Amino acid sequence: MKPFMHYIKPLWFPAAIVSLLSLLTVAGTLYIPTLTATIINDGVLKGDLEMITSSSINMLVVALLTVLSAILGVAMSAHISASVGKVLRDDLVKALQCFSLRDFTHFGTGTILMRTSRDVEKIQSVLGEGLNMILPMPLMICVGLGLTFYKSWQLGLVILAVMACMILTIIFIESRALPIIKAIQLKLDDITDLVRDHIVGMPVIRAFNRRTYENDKEIVIFTESARLNKKLRQTFAIGLPTILILFNMSTVAILWFGGYNVSMGSLQVGDIMAVIEYANLILLSMLMAIFVIIDIPEAIVCYARIRELLEHENTDTFPEPYASSITNSMSQSTKHSTNQGSYQTSTGTGTATATATATDNTPLLEFRNVTFRYDNAESPALENISFKVYHGETLAIMGDIGSGKSTITNLIPRLFAIESGDILFKGKSIYEWNVDDLRAHIGYVPQKAYLFTGTIDMNVRYGAASGQVLSVEDVENACHLAKADEFINRLDGGYQYTVSQGGTNLSGGQRQRLAMARALVRKPDLFIFDDSFSALDGTTERAVRTALQEELQKDNRPALISVEQKVSAAKKADHILIINRGQVAGYGTHDELATTSTVYQQILASQEVTA
Repeated sequence: MKPFMHYIKPLWFPAAIVSLLSLLTVAGTLYIPTLTATIINDGVLKGDLEMITSSSINMLVVALLTVLSAILGVAMSAHISASVGKVLRDDLVKALQCFSLRDFTHFGTGTILMRTSRDVEKIQSVLGEGLNMILPMPLMICVGLGLTFYKSWQLGLVILAVMACMILTIIFIESRALPIIKAIQLKLDDITDLVRDHIVGMPVIRAFNRRTYENDKEIVIFTESARLNKKLRQTFAIGLPTILILFNMSTVAILWFGGYNVSMGSLQVGDIMAVIEYANLILLSMLMAIFVIIDIPEAIVCYARIRELLEHENTDTFPEPYASSITNSMSQSTKHSTNQGSYQTSTGTGTATATATATDNTPLLEFRNVTFRYDNAESPALENISFKVYHGETLAIMGDIGSGKSTITNLIPRLFAIESGDILFKGKSIYEWNVDDLRAHIGYVPQKAYLFTGTIDMNVRYGAASGQVLSVEDVENACHLAKADEFINRLDGGYQYTVSQGGTNLSGGQRQRLAMARALVRKPDLFIFDDSFSALDGTTERAVRTALQEELQKDNRPALISVEQKVSAAKKADHILIINRGQVAGYGTHDELATTSTVYQQILASQEVTA
């Protein structure tokens, strides 16, 4: 990860313009007090009306040009900060696309949302204000002090002393504020997670009358957040009045020493007025910069949190013998070319992309002694799992809750990386495939059917593989196979009906059928259905399964892996895989398992289904 200047470097031209405009603004701002001194010394005191008039006109022109350059500078600063914010968000999106599911769980939804929204906004704000307020400050101080010392070295020392006191005050505030700001950021992450849980889980909270319990949780976390914010404001409250007092004291000191020098004849009245203006401009410039500087520690914390996401290495590991070759390849390619543990050669897909077509004697999918363990788990979720699936076959996976059925389906499209063993697809390890090419051959229906905000047509087309062009007939045929057209045609707008976020304006069965259509439209070599019939009524389920069986007999002869809960559905599969506590407890047909597998016999007994 490159430093923050990496984001500023492409904007060198507008940054150079902002610098030039700042120079013009400072020059014009400091030239006005000089004209004021000239008007007083050579015009007012000498009664030269013509000189006052001409100098006033010059002052007006300079003021207008100064205002114009300031407006342009603000506009260019806004452009720079907005551009940096856009690039930061682009990089964050690319980085998050490379995260494994483990990584999302590690960071949590709340902190990711905060880092991609509020943290980026804070950096934009500080950058824009910094260009307007901090960038002109050094020039304002140097030129202003130079002009002051030219008038009177004593008054120059007064301004320097006030500046030193202001800087010490700033250092004191920053040292106390930085740890508090870090704590506030973490607390905001917790608040985001809590509010999100309350919104998503509101039906459960109300159904179980747990509003008081949840309110108590909110009170605890909100109270702590308020305490931290109060402590931060108290820290700022100590410093800002001190700065304002120093600001006013500088004017008093200048009048004191300036009046003495006027009485001694070493200064003119106009010079004192000019020095007061110089001091006001210098200290006001510092004061405005202080308000930005106060936010810099928070912006630094925000950027550190963003860098943590951008620099985060994928936590998924790779099984031998591919670990070393994958690691070497990833170091040669860009970070964002990997996706959730994906493998690419430095030249793109390269020769490692699997293109072999399986024959009838080659399994479409094969698990070879696969072991997988979740983070911080004492025992593996899967251990030494082996099975084969051929073209045109149906494999049903059954087992108790938590036995590892869904974990198997998640490993195939490389949503997680295995600990040991190997998974072969079309005769090639899935870790030798380019991950996008691998997933293009898979139609995946997750356990929870999630739909995106948009039309039904858009949600179905979401399943299209890269480069796949879908016609209206393709979408309609997929929906017909999933028996989704039955309810789509009854909706207002049909396929253009707007689906709310998550599909909350549709029933569970409707969401499941659209998720199936999304997988079917891809026309893959392998379908993965993770308990995808649970919300369907019996009639619809039978119709969908019949349509799927017809699909499996087509020319490309796709295979189907389906996590099942009902023996009545599993017994129709070509093979049944029984998983018990992460291990294979049986593999074969319904008739074979009914006589050889104790676990399957228990499932049969529990559902009162006979062999």
